[in-house]
Amino acid sequence: MNPRPVHVLLIALTILLAPAMRALARENPKPLRLEWKKVEGCERYRVQIMDSSGSIVLDRTVDTNYVRFILPLGSYRFRVAAINKFDKISFWSDWNPFEIRLKVKREFFTNDYIEGAGLKISGGASYVMLLSPWNARYHDTYKSYIATIGFHFGNSRFIKNAGFLRFTGIELEGGYGIYSGKNNLITRLSLKHYTGGLNFFVKTNLDIPLNFYLTAGGGLCLTEQMRRRFYLSQSLFQNSTIKSQDFYCKVGASVELNFMYALSLNLGAEYFMIFYRDKIMKSIRYFALLGVRI
Repeated sequence: MNPRPVHVLLIALTILLAPAMRALARENPKPLRLEWKKVEGCERYRVQIMDSSGSIVLDRTVDTNYVRFILPLGSYRFRVAAINKFDKISFWSDWNPFEIRLKVKREFFTNDYIEGAGLKISGGASYVMLLSPWNARYHDTYKSYIATIGFHFGNSRFIKNAGFLRFTGIELEGGYGIYSGKNNLITRLSLKHYTGGLNFFVKTNLDIPLNFYLTAGGGLCLTEQMRRRFYLSQSLFQNSTIKSQDFYCKVGASVELNFMYALSLNLGAEYFMIFYRDKIMKSIRYFALLGVRI
């Protein structure tokens, strides 16, 4: 057999480590498996494994293109030699590093923030139910959307959680909504809202993947009220737009379900008030937000 370069010998080399359970370093450890592609003309293989201190912890000759072994958790290096039909080593591969560590089984539902940054980015839609007197002029709407980015003190590795702080957090929120008017033959109305503000929330910090929120916040709302009126005497439509910048505030409650390791679903309701010009625009906002926890 002609000698081959190491990278040819180890083409498609794979290390198949059976799940390293906690019993690995205790009673009844399970064997691990190192496997490589067969080399044409090779009768046997010699495998060596070296630990982090430089000691050879496995030196074995096998007739197969794999070797089974049991070693403690840690960092190692290995090399493989091809033995020809004359029982001579053709060549050795380079030393290649690998690591044996516990395979942590992650649960589908979990309350953990994956990277421990304490950030959550969410987005979704809401149904807004207008209250009197605005419900006499505009329909309720499904065309309302929300996006948030929040910092959860109790889920961040950067903050030493103490006392009440671990149950709190802050959140930036942006929103958009459009309402159609209850039109007649003379007048047609529509209303748009653009909101941006800051929320403060208090939440449970349960070990189970279910938590409850109380939220209060406020900010600035840009309102565009559009009116189209038909004048019979002139047989034409006249359009007008009134823009206003106003403050808003809100209070609400929600429940959060965490799933698929990093995802969350928030369902809740809020009492929403916009201090619009000479009247307060009141509504109840029901929302569903899908989030990613970092």
